[in-house]
Amino acid sequence: MDWEFTLLNYIQDNVRTDFLDKLMPIISFMGKLSLIWIIIAIACLCFKKTRKAGRSLAFDMIFNLIAGSLIIKSIVHRTRPCILDKTVELISSVPFDSSFPSGHTMYAFGAATILMIYNKWLGLAGYLFAILMGFSRMYLYVHFPTDVLFGAVFGIVFAITAYKIEGMLFDRDKPLFRLRSRSKAQQ
Repeated sequence: MDWEFTLLNYIQDNVRTDFLDKLMPIISFMGKLSLIWIIIAIACLCFKKTRKAGRSLAFDMIFNLIAGSLIIKSIVHRTRPCILDKTVELISSVPFDSSFPSGHTMYAFGAATILMIYNKWLGLAGYLFAILMGFSRMYLYVHFPTDVLFGAVFGIVFAITAYKIEGMLFDRDKPLFRLRSRSKAQQ
């Protein structure tokens, strides 16, 4: 954990600027309660052309919530860096839940992965935003680097899982449950 505090303190001592002090809380706020991803998922669900992406995003958010935010966070129950080191002047409020994994990062990388699967350009923009989201959590001193790293990994894994499950549930050519039909020879 020493190297993680070294990196977080490096950001505080060498990267912090007045501009970033205004920008990073805004970026972080955009991921609060995953509202941005919920809005995008609902918008995708409204149009036939983007409905599969909307369903995949919805499944991804459910996996992130259950597996990441409820199960993994409560098992690991890691204390946030801002609670362990109170000498850093915070420019945001201290989140109430545990630190590992970074939920903001997990949801952002999950959504970016889903967007990448369905639209490369939106996916690239999504990944850029996800990287900024992860950095903002370290900049704000509310997550360790490994919280952000594993948040990204979990987000990507949950997104791929969500995409595959959406395909199994809704793809007419490959349904999850297939009833056997009898051939004429068996009848």
